[in-house]
Amino acid sequence: MAGLRDIRQKIKGVSATQQITGAMKMMSTARLGKAVEAINLTQTYISKLEQMVQNLKRELPDYHHPCFFQREVKTSCYVIIGGERGLCGGFNHELHKFALKTIKETEAEAVKIIVVGKKAIRFFTQKQIEIHDSYPELNFKNIDSELFSLSSNLFKMFNSGEIDEINVIYTSFASAVKRYLTASRLIPIDTAGVAPRSSGQANMAFDFYPTPAVIFDQLVPRYLRNLLRRAITESSASEQSARMTAMTSATDRAEEIIEDLKLDLNRSRQALITREISEVIAGSQA
Repeated sequence: MAGLRDIRQKIKGVSATQQITGAMKMMSTARLGKAVEAINLTQTYISKLEQMVQNLKRELPDYHHPCFFQREVKTSCYVIIGGERGLCGGFNHELHKFALKTIKETEAEAVKIIVVGKKAIRFFTQKQIEIHDSYPELNFKNIDSELFSLSSNLFKMFNSGEIDEINVIYTSFASAVKRYLTASRLIPIDTAGVAPRSSGQANMAFDFYPTPAVIFDQLVPRYLRNLLRRAITESSASEQSARMTAMTSATDRAEEIIEDLKLDLNRSRQALITREISEVIAGSQA
């Protein structure tokens, strides 16, 4: 049985670890609240922007914008949004595994990978997978200053024909306990759900100023940028919820270990007292 000093040192060490995990749990909870608030604030704007794009497309059924036209996919681009730090359970591992599987299943002749997040960049670098571009500083905190560069580069690559589609892979946030690995296409924009104007609706004429091409050229980059914003924000919320869950489990486990160590400490103390009493009795009888 371990000595009393060793057990006390173990209790002290586990208690210190418990304080750290408890603090990290509180920090993750606070950051999760901010991320969820940002998701709710941007959701309305993105919904209205999507509705505006779909309405314009409905009013211009014969107008073919490059971002709505499905062309032959020779080069596919994947934007992979990963985590910033560890200590969040299997969050990063599951995302990396899902991203590799999705990329391998693509039918495009070539693939360009753009990685967001330090953990994802490190993973693909260690796997010696070619990264076309990386954004290690693009996260929820720096999203306003770093996102414009990513969306602008993607839009230029698509318009120049360097890539034929833009996809995003990230962890979608549903609630504090539910997260979903998601792979979706951003551009070309899917217009399959855009229904033509029915005969029962009012026949309202639209005057476009400036031209529809200019309007779409202004709307589509904003549309792409805000879809990326939502993906990054949801990924950050998912990471914080995963870290909160992991730190909660670690804190609870530390409490269990401390209780077991205290029980061992009491047993060792009782054994020591019993031995000392036996020695005293044996000495008195002698």
